[in-house]
Amino acid sequence: MSRHIPDEIVHEIISRNDIVEVISEYVPLQPGGANHRALCPFHNEKTPSFMVSREKQMFKCFGCGKGGDVVGFIMEKENLDFVEALKKLAQRINLQIPEAEMTPQVRQELQEQHQLMDLHRDAASFYFNCLKKRGNAGARYLAGREWSIETIKRFGLGYAPDQWDALCRYMSTKGYSNELLEKAGLAILSEKVAGNKRHYDRFRNRVMFPIFDIRGNVVAFGGRILTPEGTPKYLNSPETLLFNKRHLLYGLNIARTHLRQHTLILVEGYTDVITLHENGFQNAVATLGTSLTPEHAGLAEKTAKRVILCFDGDQAGEQAAQRSIRIFRNTEVEVKILTLPHKTDPDQYVKEKGAEAFEQLLQKAPTAVEYQISLIRRRHSLATVEGKVHFAREASDVLKQIKSMVEREAYAARVAEEIGVSKASFMEELQQGKRSFELRNYGKNKDAYVARRLSIEAMTPVERDAVIKMECLFLKWALRHPEHLLQLGEKIEASLFQHTTHQVLFRLMIENHELLQKNTVKKDFFEGFEEEMANIDAAEDCDLSLEDMIRRFTQYMKTQQRQQQLKQLEEKQRKLLDNQELNPKEKEDEMLKLGMEIRRINIELQELYMQKGGK
Repeated sequence: MSRHIPDEIVHEIISRNDIVEVISEYVPLQPGGANHRALCPFHNEKTPSFMVSREKQMFKCFGCGKGGDVVGFIMEKENLDFVEALKKLAQRINLQIPEAEMTPQVRQELQEQHQLMDLHRDAASFYFNCLKKRGNAGARYLAGREWSIETIKRFGLGYAPDQWDALCRYMSTKGYSNELLEKAGLAILSEKVAGNKRHYDRFRNRVMFPIFDIRGNVVAFGGRILTPEGTPKYLNSPETLLFNKRHLLYGLNIARTHLRQHTLILVEGYTDVITLHENGFQNAVATLGTSLTPEHAGLAEKTAKRVILCFDGDQAGEQAAQRSIRIFRNTEVEVKILTLPHKTDPDQYVKEKGAEAFEQLLQKAPTAVEYQISLIRRRHSLATVEGKVHFAREASDVLKQIKSMVEREAYAARVAEEIGVSKASFMEELQQGKRSFELRNYGKNKDAYVARRLSIEAMTPVERDAVIKMECLFLKWALRHPEHLLQLGEKIEASLFQHTTHQVLFRLMIENHELLQKNTVKKDFFEGFEEEMANIDAAEDCDLSLEDMIRRFTQYMKTQQRQQQLKQLEEKQRKLLDNQELNPKEKEDEMLKLGMEIRRINIELQELYMQKGGK
């Protein structure tokens, strides 16, 4: 079917849609001389800079620069292409776009689609009116959900009565045949009973969720059963000429005009979407009873620059997240992963914890790469060379998928720092695309493996020296910013320093912070610590704010402490395994305790790394 619309029809559509009337349906316009003005619908502002001219039939925002005619406004506001925007404006004035270039088959199909759209609209109206009747089970269910009347109306929710053919009987009064209802997926033809076949309603005793296409047309329904013994719990319309669940996202017709920072939140169910919208997250959408598809990813890419995928924290949630990341890899969309507590969905979380808590989860959601690396980190101990080797190998496989060289290098620097190798060495691993870290090469080429492993160990700095280096850097910064010493003393415990002399120096600085602010020489304060002060003075210069310096130092030192603890625990495990005198049951119990403690510390290390990455 040709998508070309004749020029004369385009002109008629534009001329019959007054720009002031159209835009006033989206934002309140105030007359001001020859123009109308409003707060811009495309960016946040406090003073109106959005102007609409009836004379010129144009709009212009002097804040963000957007402007154009009535078609351009609909394209921008509704996120439609030119043809779809024209169709929407044609619907507004009840103008039928000519079908001269269509084949008879396509024309018949289009006519049937229009019939089905009308049918679905009337069916949605029927279900909504049934919901308004007193004492029905659907109204009681929605009352328990605590959704507002406005939200229920916005999503067009309804109720399918607990009767065999209530919809069929009503729709016949509107002139629709049972055969058309069957084609729409709203009626089912029964088996022969006493020689007769009858149509009955597909949806009975269910709360009804109309499913809209991107232009706001009802194209299908989802129904939630209201009896505990009823199955299935959720039932969708079958696929029809109008409805293909692989090509639709529930709530997108609303979300695309309410994006926050060009972001969509992708969840798994109707109720999750509605509760999020109810609580201010009107950029939430959901798949329709199916896993994420490439078509869903394409829809998201047309709508937003960023998608936050919301999944359960269990194994199934991890698998769904990994699969979704692979699908979005073929788009330009930035992907983040929001992991909820196990067996918790967004609907439950927001009701129990509140919208502010959910907002914090959104802000802290890691990127897809950070999420994948965190999963790898859980599987390996970074306190041993072997663990670092496995971690580096698997992390490099993730980073190789990143298209942007700049982004890849940024993540590579983080991973290299975490495992204690140089960035150049790790980047070489990525560029070559080899798996030199892989332990399975040991049997094939022992000499090469040993040489490579010695190379890794040589690049791993002596941890004690690395800690001293960080402590010196921190103390040098503190001396150069004596006005912050009191705040440092409140935020940093001296016990965080591993070097005993550095603990003494830090306490000395805090105790004499007032004098240090007045005395720029400082030599008198540190008599007897000349060697340590020389090392501090030789440390790297660091131009960070107070908050960033505190964060960097505490995260580094805590990470080192946790890694030392891991080494000690793993050494205990080795000794325990070698102990032949211990009772097997006691050995098993002790190994279990040590394993749980190792897992706890690994989780703490992961959290420290995520805090660091998040900044």
